[in-house]
Amino acid sequence: MDNDYGFDLARQRGIKLGPVGHRIVEDNDLTRVWEVKLEPGEELGFHIHYHPYYVVSLGGGDNEIETIFGDTIATHEPVGHTVYIDQKRAIHKLTNRSDRTYLSRLIEFKAVRWTYEGDPSESKPEPGDATPEGFEAAFNEILTHTGDLPWEPKSLKGLYQKMLWRNEETGASIALIKFDKGVGIPNAHAHASNQFMYCLSGKYRYIPTGTTLVAGSFYCNPVGSVHGPTIADETTVFLEIYDGPHYPVQPPWYTDPKDAT
Repeated sequence: MDNDYGFDLARQRGIKLGPVGHRIVEDNDLTRVWEVKLEPGEELGFHIHYHPYYVVSLGGGDNEIETIFGDTIATHEPVGHTVYIDQKRAIHKLTNRSDRTYLSRLIEFKAVRWTYEGDPSESKPEPGDATPEGFEAAFNEILTHTGDLPWEPKSLKGLYQKMLWRNEETGASIALIKFDKGVGIPNAHAHASNQFMYCLSGKYRYIPTGTTLVAGSFYCNPVGSVHGPTIADETTVFLEIYDGPHYPVQPPWYTDPKDAT
């Protein structure tokens, strides 16, 4: 059956579902970032996903997905490999089939939450018209129409941002970033947290490597990894996500300290 995701079978076999990762790196109103780390032969037990998600490999090789129904899918996830899952999948587990450690970040997008028929964890409101006491407190939504926000110039000429969300305690943030044509980051540099970039439009190049981002490109620069300098060959707009503070120290191309956070 198309709507059978394995909950009845899990109940019959006495399987208790676990989390989708090993450690939560960042959790906010919009996203939850998990670390998945598996030594050779180690497995992440049976689980199911409740949100669309991205997986970004930070190292590894061959893995195997096995559903609760016994179906297996071989995957190859070397460093830099990414995959976006936007559809429900049956209960499954993940096993590292390579001879090296597998490490990844799994980014859940919490704006969408999937529900499953037969899921015992689903709590349903009591029948009736009245809203259960305290029900409103469960909602803490953020809605931003980015077209209504002005582009705020940063202290590097030709660079602008629209800050969509920021955690002042951790430094994590989500923003739209725009580079005018011919503008880029002038120096090689590293970040104090993981940087995720999704190119919405334009053409943006990392000069030493020639790595070029165009519309639809997803780019991850892990914490501490050096990249740059860069140049926008066309006016370019990114959705940029940091799961912590942006820089270990204020970089020289910013004169305003707030631009480095």
